[in-house]
Amino acid sequence: MNRSHKQRLLIAFTLGPIFLTAAWVGDVWFLAIVALIAVFSQYELLKMVHYPPRVLTVLTLVVTPLCLLAVFFTRFDVVFLILLFAAIFTNLSLLFYRSSEFIKMSFVGLGSVIYPGLSLGSMILLRNIQIEGYPEIDMGRNIVIMMIIAVYATDIFAFYIGRLIGKHPLFPSVSPKKTIEGAVGGFVFSCVAMIILWLVDFIPVFHVFDYLMIALCAGIFGQLGDLVESKIKREIGVKDSSNMLLTHGGFLDRFDSLAVVAPLFWIFVYVKFFV
Repeated sequence: MNRSHKQRLLIAFTLGPIFLTAAWVGDVWFLAIVALIAVFSQYELLKMVHYPPRVLTVLTLVVTPLCLLAVFFTRFDVVFLILLFAAIFTNLSLLFYRSSEFIKMSFVGLGSVIYPGLSLGSMILLRNIQIEGYPEIDMGRNIVIMMIIAVYATDIFAFYIGRLIGKHPLFPSVSPKKTIEGAVGGFVFSCVAMIILWLVDFIPVFHVFDYLMIALCAGIFGQLGDLVESKIKREIGVKDSSNMLLTHGGFLDRFDSLAVVAPLFWIFVYVKFFV
């Protein structure tokens, strides 16, 4: 085992338990962890695209945790007001900049509030779900932990199966190291993990179809989210979003799949229980 791989395992076994513990405890602890992940991911994205205005960079990095705080209290009207204020401020700031490049990028900061900011913030909505009829079970907690297991079962097995038997590139123009064998293996093991949770009745209100839906979200759309982030990096010409997590790259590298899976699964759960 080389040094790089040891560092990957060290980071995984350090941050993984922290993330899962916060998801288990919930409340403001999970809000704080998700907000940190979202802001760091957003900062990495802005830095990668060389977002020029410092004032607007600070604005967008403040807007994201404020929006997530409003989401935590289910005040979506406040989220709208915060975004509206940020949009107006950004629009008026165009008067003070002459660079055409800045004008083109002026609303990139607002876009970063949506992705990865509020996309990752969907985990807060999932964690705070309350379903009547099962007071003895924290449904939001189990749903979030199930989603995390599905996503990282996909990532881990896609990585190792790709290294062991991967021969056919999945999307060579975007990510040359990813293989079809790895992608299929990740999806299969995501399904296996979800079937195991179904067998132990991890979420009593879910049927086997619901477990397979989260496996589908993680095993297919999670990997597509990873490819999208790889595409962004390739177009910009960087290997990792940052080096904050050593050989794991940056926060955006590690949470790009969740930024796609979380909002998709929130939509699924919302339609299932509240529509």
